Amino acid sequence: MKNWILGMLVLALCAGPAAASSIGFFVSSYSPDDTDTGEGIGIDLEFGSGPVEFELRFSLYEELVSAPIPEVYEIEAVPIDFGINRNFGRGKTVTPYIGAGLSYIVFDFNVETTITGGAPRSVDIDPEIGYYAQVGLEFQINQTWKGSAEVLYRQVDAEAEGDDLGLPLDQRITMTGPALNFGLAVQW
Repeated sequence: MKNWILGMLVLALCAGPAAASSIGFFVSSYSPDDTDTGEGIGIDLEFGSGPVEFELRFSLYEELVSAPIPEVYEIEAVPIDFGINRNFGRGKTVTPYIGAGLSYIVFDFNVETTITGGAPRSVDIDPEIGYYAQVGLEFQINQTWKGSAEVLYRQVDAEAEGDDLGLPLDQRITMTGPALNFGLAVQW
């Protein structure tokens, strides 16, 4: 399943820029309720050049340490966000915007190998769908480049299921929380 999703991401990243009006890269700090704050990176594609734009965003957070069971696992989260933005004052040096959309998050575990006696470890989190809202500012650097700063708030719940350390595991994980993003984009 993970290879299929990775393949779709690569295809979207190859085909998306041809139709996009800008492509950007950003750094992010994500603070879900049930994990420690984690840093990540991402790619943002915008479609449209008017006051309303469509957005496709891919983020990667590799080391989100679970608060409910920190000794058991770290979570890797890959949010894929599909949304719409409304810009206010397009063409000015600083442009505020708001947006909202759907988040599809793919999870994986970075499991610490501290198991003694070879106890079985089989834990999984299915991909989940949630939603997000955002508010931010774009800074026009020149005709081609722009910077951005935004706060994005995701609402997503997940559930770790399986057999961990030989014990049944059914742990609800709330991935709801804010992400602070700073980016740089090229537009055409």
